[in-house]
Amino acid sequence: MQLKNVIAISAIAGLASAANSTLTTATPDVTSHCSFSDFTATASNQVQSVAACETAVGDITIQGTAFGTVELTGLQQLYGSLHVLNATQATTVNAPTLQLVSGELEFNANTILSNLNLAQLTTVGSLTLNALPALDNTGLTAGLTSADSVVISDTGLSSLTGINVYQLKVFNVNNNDNIDTIDSGLREVTDTIDISYNAEKVDVILNQLTGAKNIVLQSINSFSAPNLTLANGSIAISSSSIEKVEFAELTSIGNSLTINKNEDLTELDFPQLKSIGGALQVSDNDELKSFAGFPKLQTIGGSVNINGTFDNGTFESLSRVAGGFILKTDGDLSCSAFNKLNTNGDIKGDKFQCEDKQTTSSSSSRKSNSDSTDSSDSTETGSNSGSSSTSSGSSSSTSSRRNGAASNTGKLASVVAGFAAVGVALF
Repeated sequence: MQLKNVIAISAIAGLASAANSTLTTATPDVTSHCSFSDFTATASNQVQSVAACETAVGDITIQGTAFGTVELTGLQQLYGSLHVLNATQATTVNAPTLQLVSGELEFNANTILSNLNLAQLTTVGSLTLNALPALDNTGLTAGLTSADSVVISDTGLSSLTGINVYQLKVFNVNNNDNIDTIDSGLREVTDTIDISYNAEKVDVILNQLTGAKNIVLQSINSFSAPNLTLANGSIAISSSSIEKVEFAELTSIGNSLTINKNEDLTELDFPQLKSIGGALQVSDNDELKSFAGFPKLQTIGGSVNINGTFDNGTFESLSRVAGGFILKTDGDLSCSAFNKLNTNGDIKGDKFQCEDKQTTSSSSSRKSNSDSTDSSDSTETGSNSGSSSTSSGSSSSTSSRRNGAASNTGKLASVVAGFAAVGVALF
């Protein structure tokens, strides 16, 4: 297949937002010496047999201690996968003519690899850079424009650029101690963005991103996604030095939103957010004094768990919480507005509890959306005992201790499981 045809197909795929981002095309016919079946190269002459092919077909593994340089100049297209593994003496992988790898392109456990030249590479099935402590540059001069997944882990990279894919399934950047900037032209992620435990203060810039499913951010300094309008899954931001969490155009979150253990966080700004499909948790952000960053939020499909030292916080448009509601603050914020939400029946879950410096209000009942009516309990104590919260029936209740924050983890499954546990406790 001619390169111009490859580029044309790639361009068409990139323009179709619903299309799979990976280049898919028929495997070309090649001469027998360029057809490889589970080929493993452990010596330079074996690698030369691959580099002699402009177009090669098959899965190729390069490994072992015989290489100082892995030389692939000449290879332009590989219809298959390329793995460079445990080449522990290799300082350089030179593939300046490589433009396409239809399968997986993996560099793994090459402990002294410091120079990676992928100057013309634009298309891969997936890219994995793992356990490359000496590598400080991806070598993606042209920049990836087509891929299904990108995983960058345990490298020496000081910045990450050149990932300009229209659509990815997975974008995972974790445990790269030297990265201080992640800047990508990525537009859509259909599964997960996971950026966790890189340099202590890493700035994440995804200015072209318009849609994602799950977003997990841990140990970051800042996050910019000014064009993100939709997150079909969950968003979790935790254990970071971020000062402001801002999603200027985000209108809906399909599942849960959690913001916890961000010790420098002072501001939340979700000016267009109207719905959260699952739980909302804001907890243990020591410098956050207000959660009044949700002016248009109307519905929360799960439970609410908020705790901290809040002087201000409102949900001025909120009309429905499908789960329970717990708010605990030792700041100047009053529970009165949230008691009204409960009294009006906007909180549908069985449990409501609000604690401020002066009062404790709680109730437990089957709310008005249930066909049956059971007993409930409501109490309010403190110096402002003249005002009260109401629910059907009455009995005594006591306030619970302050909830612990969600555990610190880089795995989205753990975050979602944490939300599920909160929801069970509150329904």
